[in-house]
Formats: sequence, structure tokens, C-alpha cells
Amino acid sequence: MRRYILFPALVMLFSVLLYRSAEANDYSIPEIRIETVLLEDGTVRITEHLTYVFEGSFSWADHRFSRSGFDSITNIRVSEGPESYRNDNSEQPGTFSVSESDSRIIIKWHYAAEDTSRTFSISYDLKGALIVGEEWVEFFWNYLASGRNRSTENFTLEVSLPSPVSPDSMYVWDRLEPDHMTTKSPDGLITINTNRISRNQSARFRFLFPRVLFDDGNVRLNEPELTLANVIREEQERESRLRERAEYQEWINSVARPVTALIIVFSILFFVLLYNRYGKRFKTNFISERETVMLPDQTPPALVGKLLSNSITTQGHILATIFDLSRRGYFKIREKESEKKGIFSTSDSEFLIERTDKEQDPEKSRDLAEWEMMVYRFVDDRIRFGSVTIKKLFSESPTKVNKWFSDWKKEIRKVYDGHNWIDQESTKGVLLNIFLQAILVAASVYLLFYEADIALAALIVSGVMLPMSFLIKRRTEEGQAMYKRWIAYKKGLQNADKRTIRMDMLDRHFIYATAFGLSPKQIENLLQSADDSLISMYLPWIILYSGSTSSPASISQSISSLAATGGSSYTGSVGGTGASMGSAGGGASSGAG
Repeated sequence: MRRYILFPALVMLFSVLLYRSAEANDYSIPEIRIETVLLEDGTVRITEHLTYVFEGSFSWADHRFSRSGFDSITNIRVSEGPESYRNDNSEQPGTFSVSESDSRIIIKWHYAAEDTSRTFSISYDLKGALIVGEEWVEFFWNYLASGRNRSTENFTLEVSLPSPVSPDSMYVWDRLEPDHMTTKSPDGLITINTNRISRNQSARFRFLFPRVLFDDGNVRLNEPELTLANVIREEQERESRLRERAEYQEWINSVARPVTALIIVFSILFFVLLYNRYGKRFKTNFISERETVMLPDQTPPALVGKLLSNSITTQGHILATIFDLSRRGYFKIREKESEKKGIFSTSDSEFLIERTDKEQDPEKSRDLAEWEMMVYRFVDDRIRFGSVTIKKLFSESPTKVNKWFSDWKKEIRKVYDGHNWIDQESTKGVLLNIFLQAILVAASVYLLFYEADIALAALIVSGVMLPMSFLIKRRTEEGQAMYKRWIAYKKGLQNADKRTIRMDMLDRHFIYATAFGLSPKQIENLLQSADDSLISMYLPWIILYSGSTSSPASISQSISSLAATGGSSYTGSVGGTGASMGSAGGGASSGAG
């Protein structure tokens, strides 16, 4: 008794310790200090000092930024105080590596740290990061990307020029929302300090300097449109747009609540009105809903399966058609002898599909509809040179199979639509509701774009009502009666036993169960309602190998597993830029683990 009490207690204790251990491993980057040095030859040298505070054990960190806004990056270095890290891929403490993708450069370094504070320095040189006009040079850089892993409490940026210059000749435009302080000194140094840059904010700065500070032989003209007047005009226009946006944002906030309420009301109202107009079901009280195992009529299983699965054609409908063709003598299904031997060996039965000995020309047969002929030709082509397992029947040449399945769905839909089971008028209601709900979804997204959080409720309601459009589609009075009869039969198959099922109809029951997508357990119960001898008698197109020890349970488990795949449809296979005026390059983020 003590064991039974102690074991759960130990498990709970262990789980709590693991949770606390995972919770304890955390880090922050409270301080970032960045030095940017513009050299006379146009090189931009950036050194970023990142202060990490670790809670728990950590062994690596990374720093990644976009490849946009420069031509090349060189002299990448990582250090910690006086210690320089080695550039190799050994992942040993004191080393770093550099990798790149189509859009990012990733610098990763390794160390050993536990419950401590460490400051790492990452340095690199950028070529082609300056925009050069006739008289002015622009450097526009994003030092912190939005969507970072951690916020920053203290941010300092220092930008130094090749030589002293009057503060009046140094221009800075920022994209920072929090309050900050910018100072410019005559020795050519710009310092920017700010507190609390959230992880969702970026730190972009646009600088403009006189071209005379740089070597004319190395820093060549690449943007004639870059003038002080043009840049000032662009920034003034930007400020004007921001003011207009702020005013518009204020107006959005004032109307967000009533508009959200209207969206919710109209979303529900549109659906209810359209459902009552187009989707209200026909009454068929004269049809009994009592479950039965009597076939309502001789409608082919694939067509009935489509009716009962909301007009969707599935793989199970193909499998049921193959079984029905086998029942009618076009194919036979043979159990494959297991290659595993021995008393304790186990394996799932596999079933092959083969031609029959019966002489017949289905191309001239009037018994098969065109959609049945398509299945016959497909299977016959796959087994032309012998047999193939049912599992592999559709697994090879997926592109060809998907193309065939698409054509088959079109053919069977023509026959299905010809039965007039679906009220085509109700499609108008479906499309109209989709159109109206899509407008309301778009309106909700628009409000959310302007940070009107209350609009989330409208988005949820209209987002739910959009897919509910398909509930408006209804069956005709004839189709509803057909549906009720076959649903009663489906329920009967789900609960079939020896007392209710007709053994002489066992083969048809099994085929319809496949078309309906009954679960393996339900199909197993259906077949187990018959004795071994009756299975062989009433499913003669399923042939067991000589000496097979398969029982009704094992046969049903193997075949019903195949039948259960009918719930899914086939699907096809899916098969550093330079700087530019007024556009920020870079965009860095850092992490640790």
C-alpha cells in the first residue's frame, strides 16, 4: 500500500522540480550599447555590446540581422571584455560561428554561464551601406528589430564621424516612440539614449552628413536625388502622415465599440435570415427515422456515400466501388500469405486485388456507368502485369493518381447532380452569406489593424459565421427523404448483430459500410456477426490463402482498416542587398539558450 501511495507522490514531486527547473532558466537583455563609426573610406563599423542577465544555466547566444541595406559584411568578431572568441564550428566555449540564409546573417557564440551577468561584444564592418548624393551622405539603419525575444530597458547609441563637424550639419531622424535624448558634439559624435524599448518596437535611425567628411575617391555618387531639401521634405511628409494617422486612430477608437456591436449583430442576422430563406430543411415526417439494416434501394454505394458526407467525394467511395466491382465478378481480392513464420510472429494481413478468370468485356457491358468504368480501367491498368496490394493501389505515381481522382470526382458529380438531391437554389444563400460575412471579417480585421482590440469579438463571431455558410446548403424534398432512409440504414449497420442482419446481404452491407466511412471497430462488429463459413459463402470475392488462420475478427480488422481510410480525400503534392535611399537596413535580434 505504501508503494501505491509513494510512487504517485514521487512522480508529482519530480514533475514540480522539472517545472521549476524550466521556469528558472530565463534570461534578459536589459542593456544594449552600440557604437557606430563611419570611416573616411565609407566603411561603417558597428560594435554592439549586449548585456545578458542569466537565471539558470546557459551555453550559447545568437545575434541575427537582415542582409538588406549593405553590399557586404567583413571582420565579424565576438568578444567578452579582453577575451576574443575564435571563429570555428566546434561549439566549444570561447568560439563562434557565422551562417547565413537568403535573408539573414546569424552569428552564434558559445560560453558557460549560470546565474550571472555577462556582456558580449559583436563587431563587424559594412560595405555599401551609405547612400551618396552630390553634397550629402545618408546612413539609415535599424539597430533593433521588432518582434525580438526580449525587451530592452536601456539603449545607448553612439555614432562618430571621420572628422569634427558643426552640429548644425549633422541631421538625425528617428523612428523611436519612447522619449529619448539626442546630443550632437562638435567633434563629430552623436549620442542617443532612451529607456524601455519593447520587444515589438524597432530602433531605426536616419542620419545625414556632409559628403566632404569622406574620401571622394572611395565614396562615390550613387543617388543624385539625395539632397537635404528632399530628405527634409520626406521626413516632414512622414510626420504629417503620422499626425493624420494619430487623428484617425483617435476616431477609430471612438467608433470601435458601436461598430463592433453592429458587426456582431449583422453577422448573426445575415446568417439567420439567409438560413430561413434558403437553408431551412424540408419536412419528411412520412419517412421513418428508425434504424434498420434493410437496403432502402439499389443506389450505388459511392453515390449514397457522397449524399451522406455532405456531397464530398472521398477515397472510401473509390474503395467501396472496387469492392462492388469485385462482388459483381470483375475482380477478386486475395489474402497475401504472410512471410513471417513462427509461433510468436505476428503481422497484419495484406490483400491483393487480381483479375478474375471470368471472361468478360466491361467496355461492352451495360451494367457499368461511366464513373464505374473509370474505376475499372484504373484498377485494370494497375494490375495488368499481375496483382498489387490494395494499400499500394493508389500510393504509386501520386501525380497521376491525383489527376485521375480529380477527373473521377467530376464524373461522379455529374451523375450525383442529375439525381436532384441537392437544392441548387440554396447555393445562392451560401454564396451570399460568404460574401456578406467576408465583408464583416474584413471590417473586423481593419479595426484590429488600428489597434481597436474590442474588434476581436467581431472577428470571432463573423469568422465563425463564415464557414457556417455551408450549413445553408440543403437537400431537396426528394433528397431529404433519401437522406433519412439511408441514415437509418447507416445507424443500423453501426449497431448490427446476428439478430438484425440478413446474412445473404452481408457483402452489400460491408460495401455500404465502407462507403459510409464506418470505423474499423464498427465494420469488425458487422463481419463478426457472421460465422466463419458464412463469411466465405457471402463474401466469395475475398479469398483466404490455404492454411490461413485468419478469423472473422482478423479479416475484418485488416479490411476495415483499409475501409477506414475512406474518410480522407486525395491531395496534390506541393511542390545581401545594397542600401537604398529612405530605406533602413539591418534589423537585429538576439537570443540565448
